Amino acid sequence: MPSKIIKIGQISDPHIGDTEEFVQGIDVRANFLKALHSPSMQNLDLLVLSGDLANENAEPGGYHFIKEQIKDYPVPVCIIPGNHDRIEIMRDFYDLEVKNGKCYYSVEVCGRKVFFIDSACGEVSRDQLDWLEREVPKADGEVLMFMHHPPCFCNHRFMDLRFHLNNMIEVQQVLSKFNNLTHIFCGHYHSFFEVEFGRQVVHVAPSTQMQIDPNTPYFNMKSSAPGWFTINWGEDFVDTQVHF
Repeated sequence: MPSKIIKIGQISDPHIGDTEEFVQGIDVRANFLKALHSPSMQNLDLLVLSGDLANENAEPGGYHFIKEQIKDYPVPVCIIPGNHDRIEIMRDFYDLEVKNGKCYYSVEVCGRKVFFIDSACGEVSRDQLDWLEREVPKADGEVLMFMHHPPCFCNHRFMDLRFHLNNMIEVQQVLSKFNNLTHIFCGHYHSFFEVEFGRQVVHVAPSTQMQIDPNTPYFNMKSSAPGWFTINWGEDFVDTQVHF
């Protein structure tokens, strides 16, 4: 009997502000809701919110808004912080698994393992890398991983130059050890990318806030349209679809 195809929705970088006022002229709350309630997000097995839930200063009103939208969500919701989030504030709104000040954990979805890593400070701590080295090889079959920052450069001239993962080489050295980890899902860059390094593919989700032009070395908003991912994960394939 064929194994179940697992469907995962990923929303990244919504940057929800403290109030209903627009953020940088964008109705980020409406953008988030458009993604959350899109027909493409029906029949999920898991929803992932991959960081920068709140806007620039970890505004509690942003976390409260998202909490209200997902409190009755029909499938599990997994959350990791981004560089604009603060764990100590997020914990007032979400049931987060925090160890040594970092939010990292794994969950089982239909018998398969998904790992979540905290890169909110701009790097992945040694504790997390050691944990991955212990836990990923124990998993039966292929696993997936989510983190906020891409663990490689993505040919995004603005983000690669200013906001890349600081300990990228160290992280790559650890990830390259895992034969059962091929697909890594991220956000942070406010653009859609798929980048191969070694045997692994890094999928960078667009933002529901806005998209940043990857072709200029300075900030330039490309679009205020929200974007998000759906992921179909079969026994021997991973198919990612981007939606705008």
